[in-house]
Amino acid sequence: MNEFITTIKNIGFKNLVKKKKAKQIGSLYISMVLGIAIGIGVSVINTRLLGPQQYGDLKFLQNLFTFVVTFLTLGIFVSGARLLAQKKNEAIKNQLIGNLLILAVVISAVLIITLFIFSFFEERIFDNELGQIIRIFSPLLFVFPFQLCLENIMQGDNRIYELSVFRIAPRILYIVVAIAFNYFVPLSLTSALAIQLITLAIVMLIMVIRSKPEFANIKKNISIMWQGNKTYGLQVYIGILAGVTSGHLGGFSIGYFINNTNVGFFSLALATTMPLTMIPNAVGTTFFKDFANRSSISKKATTITLVLSICALLFFLLIIKKVIFLLYSAEYSAVVPLAYLVSIGCIFHGFGDYINRFLGAHGKGKELRNSAFAVGISNVLGYIVLVYAFGVKGAAITKVISGIIYFVIMYYFYTDFKKTLLI
Repeated sequence: MNEFITTIKNIGFKNLVKKKKAKQIGSLYISMVLGIAIGIGVSVINTRLLGPQQYGDLKFLQNLFTFVVTFLTLGIFVSGARLLAQKKNEAIKNQLIGNLLILAVVISAVLIITLFIFSFFEERIFDNELGQIIRIFSPLLFVFPFQLCLENIMQGDNRIYELSVFRIAPRILYIVVAIAFNYFVPLSLTSALAIQLITLAIVMLIMVIRSKPEFANIKKNISIMWQGNKTYGLQVYIGILAGVTSGHLGGFSIGYFINNTNVGFFSLALATTMPLTMIPNAVGTTFFKDFANRSSISKKATTITLVLSICALLFFLLIIKKVIFLLYSAEYSAVVPLAYLVSIGCIFHGFGDYINRFLGAHGKGKELRNSAFAVGISNVLGYIVLVYAFGVKGAAITKVISGIIYFVIMYYFYTDFKKTLLI
């Protein structure tokens, strides 16, 4: 009788866990889709009020800030997320969060100094007269390291609902403030950038307070994180430099070989196709903490994710042309053929991220690094050779090639991981 009751309780617990995960996945994906919908609203405001040239300049600056901050993280945030995900660290969870925030302050200071110095050379390299704007806004650039830090904290601690809010709240604030501002003064590149950075800072401050950090045992806990970073985070960091950072090279090569207007077109194509990566990404992010304690990925979850992704791709291909002309006007018609190509790469990249979360949860830093190297090589070659040869279309083709390579290598390392468990 006792065994029967225990079995019933276990079944009930498992059902509750499944329901919780389903709700978390739904919450995160809805927030991602809402984020993209709101992001499209942001891009509509920016494209219409700034025009192709200033919008291209804005996207160039955003690429620059993201590109540089990636170099400075050293993988410490992803290592912190993994430590938070492990059950053995529950007792010092808030201390780990506090230590990660301290490290974010240090990285922010280095970022601000680096970009301030670079601003004096930027105009000579790209000939776009944006150096002064970089200097003006350098004190506010701390938002980028803190954004990465908080996203990793929420993922590692399974705060999926807070992560959902964090991804959409700054954009909603931006829309409200930008529209109100434009009512009195026409929106410009500088005012748009100021509104973006300030609204993001406000949301981050709220999330930092809600994370309840503890600033105790700093030396000991940072030592723990750094030890974990040596075997995992640094490997992922090297991979990020090769893969993710090289992905931002497209904006720079287009700006260098063509102009910032085409940077805006390519960025808009990336923005409109981003929801296609988000179905598998949402599932992988939600299960990150569970992946750390499982030996394989659920086949059922994968099948459902695959079907939803294919349906989303077909729907996207049917409506994207009408959406571009409706929201952005004929001035942005060049975005349509780019979006067709980029959408295919996004599907493959999304499923690569799905497997990436599983391997990351198991500390497979070298595998993630090696896959990123392959993606990085394809990005560098594509964004230089193909952009030089085919213009902005070459950047879209590069996105397809890198997405396919990423997925194939991730799947190879996953199957190799499963084989080692059988030995």
